[in-house]
Amino acid sequence: MKSWNLDFLLVPVAVVCLAVAAQLVIKLPAEISVAPITGQTLAVLMIAELLDWKKATFSVLLYLFLGIIGLPFFADFESGWSTFSGVSLGYFVGFVLAAIIIGSWSDKSSNKVGPTILRAFVATLVILLAGWIGLLRFLSPTEAFSKGILPFLPGALIKLFLAVILVGLSRRFMKLMSDLKNEQL
Repeated sequence: MKSWNLDFLLVPVAVVCLAVAAQLVIKLPAEISVAPITGQTLAVLMIAELLDWKKATFSVLLYLFLGIIGLPFFADFESGWSTFSGVSLGYFVGFVLAAIIIGSWSDKSSNKVGPTILRAFVATLVILLAGWIGLLRFLSPTEAFSKGILPFLPGALIKLFLAVILVGLSRRFMKLMSDLKNEQL
C-alpha cells in the first residue's frame, strides 16, 4: 500500500496556525504597551523548531504577505499595509529573523530540551529586539523599551516554555507515528 507524503501541507498549516495564534490577544492599556500580547511568538517558535528553516521562513513570509494583501490574519483580525508597517513592523521582521535563525540552528542541532530552550530563548530575544528597533521610528529608546519590551517579558517566558513543551510532545508524537509506520512495513 502506497503512503502519501503530506509535506506539501506543512506550509499552509503553519500559516493558518500563525493566523489563529494572532487572534489569541491580551490587550494592554496604551500607556503600558504599544501592541497587544498575542500567540504569534509561540506559533513562530514552534514552526521554526518543527519545520526546516526554509519551510518555516516561507510560512512566516506567506503569513505576512497574506495579511498585507487583506486577509484578516493579524491580531484582532486586522490586515493591510498600514497594520503591517505600523508599530508591529519590527516584531513582524523579528518573526522572519527568528524563523531563519531558529530553523537553521534547529536543522543542525540536537532536539534535546536544553538546546531547544536555548534556541527558543535566542529567537524570543531576536523578536523583542527587532520590535524595539522598529518602535524607534515612533518612540524614544527608553519609551520603546518600556512599552515595547517590558510588558511582553512575562508572556514571552510563558510562551517560550510552552513552545518547548509542545515541540517536545510533537516530536514524540511524530517519532511514535514513524515507529508505527515502520512496524507495519
